[in-house]
Amino acid sequence: MNGKSFIFLFLSGVVVFTAALFYFQNYAYYDSADIRQDFLLGNKRYNISKYQGIDSESSALKLRECFVIDSLDNFDLSKYKKPTPLTAPFWFKCFNAEKITKDLSDGTASAFLLKKEEFDGIDDVIAVYPDGKVYRWRQLNSKYTKE
Repeated sequence: MNGKSFIFLFLSGVVVFTAALFYFQNYAYYDSADIRQDFLLGNKRYNISKYQGIDSESSALKLRECFVIDSLDNFDLSKYKKPTPLTAPFWFKCFNAEKITKDLSDGTASAFLLKKEEFDGIDDVIAVYPDGKVYRWRQLNSKYTKE
């Protein structure tokens, strides 16, 4: 085998590996979540609209949901300290982690704990906007992070 053939085979392998890695990181392990009609916040069930969601069986941290609650009442959930939405795949347009983080820090949105330790070391968190927009994700809690 001469040098040109080796370089061609090597670079072809790199291209195939890169394409496969991109696919697996961004598409392979995500599934669309079932469309919901209602959502339980605290002890009350709310009707929702414009639902979009993704999740994965490979990791509990891959849940992302976006929806609108038509009428927000005061719900009995505790505020969440240090909410940190994780980024969603680029093709899941409704969930913008950077914007949600900014809105949480400047008070435009409020974060609440839906369920502590939904999975070992993972909390279920939502961000609620005054206009009824809600974003849901899971994040590591203090059990596995330094505080």
